[in-house]
Amino acid sequence: MKKLCLLASFFYLFSFNSFAQYYEAGVMIGSSNYLGDISSEGLAPTEYNWSYGVFGRYNLSRYVAFKGSLTKATISGSDNNSRNSDLRDRNLSFKTSIVELAVTNEFHLTPLEIRAKKFSTPYVFAGISAFHFNPKAEMNGEWYNLQPLGTEGQGRLNRTLDKYKRWSVAIPFGFGIKINLTDKINIGFEAGARKTITDYLDDVSNRYPDIVAFESVDPIAAQLAYRTPELYDYPMENPQGDMRGNPNDQDWFFVGGVTVSINLTDRQGLEWDKKYKRFDGMTIEK
Repeated sequence: MKKLCLLASFFYLFSFNSFAQYYEAGVMIGSSNYLGDISSEGLAPTEYNWSYGVFGRYNLSRYVAFKGSLTKATISGSDNNSRNSDLRDRNLSFKTSIVELAVTNEFHLTPLEIRAKKFSTPYVFAGISAFHFNPKAEMNGEWYNLQPLGTEGQGRLNRTLDKYKRWSVAIPFGFGIKINLTDKINIGFEAGARKTITDYLDDVSNRYPDIVAFESVDPIAAQLAYRTPELYDYPMENPQGDMRGNPNDQDWFFVGGVTVSINLTDRQGLEWDKKYKRFDGMTIEK
């Protein structure tokens, strides 16, 4: 066993020492979607939105890389997409932009070595991120920020329930593939999920407040909290205490897209093989 551990350690260290560690800088463009209380049945095909971002990657070895990324995504949802008539009657909807700063660790499933003409490598990744969100809803042609309204009575009718924060944390993970077009340029595809620690990406989580009391405090907030009456011409009962969402499930969002990156060379002060210098337009062989 000791010999096996020593041998594994030798190859582990050798993979680092024989590899010219280098950086990449790149961009991503793709789409985003979400799962939560207004999309509990799956990713709605009509709710895909644009996402884009920038990233930097440090290739530590043939099998390991670290990436820092800044991503902007949009997610949205509507009860109109549901197959469940009760959810359609709830009649809630939202849209929010997300700005995410993430640090992830990538593990290549095959060794990546540009100098050895390895064309591509699939990889998996996981890490941690912090993100900002601000759910909004449209009513009568106007968009409203929902968090300040406390649509479930937070900080207004229910003093024991604090308003949620618009900053949160997520665990990003997923898979991708990286392809070397040249020794300097890479393209790829990446798809990732974000398991968040908030249930308020969509501003829906708990129970309905006392809508009658809410109307006397803030009529706009009351209308955005309980939107079923918009579908019917007759008076509705006060839904106070009924479940508006599911507080036991946290929300998810998803980002996937195409990436393009540039391998930074020794002209930028990084270790690289001489024969891959390209900035002066010449190839210098050993």
